[in-house]
Amino acid sequence: MEEKNKDLKEKDKKEEIKKEIKKEEPKFKKVDKKEAEKVEKQVKKKDSKKENNKKAPWIPTVITVVIVLLVATLLTVMIITSSAPKKSLDSLLTNLKAGDFEKAQEYVKGDLTLPIDNLDEETQKLLFDKLEWRIDKVTESDDNTATIEVEITTKDFQTIVNSYMQKALEAVKGAITGGNSTESFSRADFANYFAEELKNEDIETTTISTTIDAVKEDKQWKIVFDDILEKAILPGLEETLNSL
Repeated sequence: MEEKNKDLKEKDKKEEIKKEIKKEEPKFKKVDKKEAEKVEKQVKKKDSKKENNKKAPWIPTVITVVIVLLVATLLTVMIITSSAPKKSLDSLLTNLKAGDFEKAQEYVKGDLTLPIDNLDEETQKLLFDKLEWRIDKVTESDDNTATIEVEITTKDFQTIVNSYMQKALEAVKGAITGGNSTESFSRADFANYFAEELKNEDIETTTISTTIDAVKEDKQWKIVFDDILEKAILPGLEETLNSL
C-alpha cells in the first residue's frame, strides 16, 4: 500500500513538472504574410536612408570644388586677357623709370621719340627717376585695340625748363659782362645746367590722368607712343620749349 502511494506521488510530481515546462515554453504568434512584407519594406527604407545619409556629405563638397575650379579658370582667362595691355604699359613705364630706353622700345608701336639725344646717359636716367603711375581701367575691343586709363605722376618739366633757361641766360650774361665770348659755352655746359635742374629735389611733381591707346601686333600688346603719352610722361616740356 505504501509503495502504491509512493508511485502516485511520483506520478503527480511528474505531471506538475510537465505543466511548469509547458508554461515556460514561448508562444509564437502567427504573423500575417502582408504584415511581414510591410515590415520588410520599412526596414529596407530605413537602411536606404542610412546609406543616403552616409553619401550626402560628399555631394556639397564635390559641387563646391567644381564651382571653385570653374570660377578660378574664368578669372584666370579674364586676367590673361584684360591684363596684357596693362602689362605692356607697366613694362614700358618701368623701363623708362630705369633709364633703359632700348628695352622700353620693345613695348612701343613705332619709334620711342624722346628729347634725349643731346643728354648723356646719367642725365637721361634723371628724366624719369620720379615717375609713378596707377592704371585704373583697361578696355579691350574686338579689333585688337585697347584703351588704358592711367594716372601718371612725374617731374614738372615746365618748371625744370624755366629754371634751366634762367640759369643758362644768367651764365651767358655773366660771360658777356666779364668780356668773355659766348662761344666759350659748349653744348655740354648747357646740358650740365639742365642735369642740375633735373637733380633738384625741390622741383615739384605733377599728376595727369589720361587715356593711352594700345594695339595688338603678332600676339603682343604694344603702346601707341603719341602726343598724349609724351605729354603725360614729360608734362610741360613741349609747351615750354615751343614758347622759348
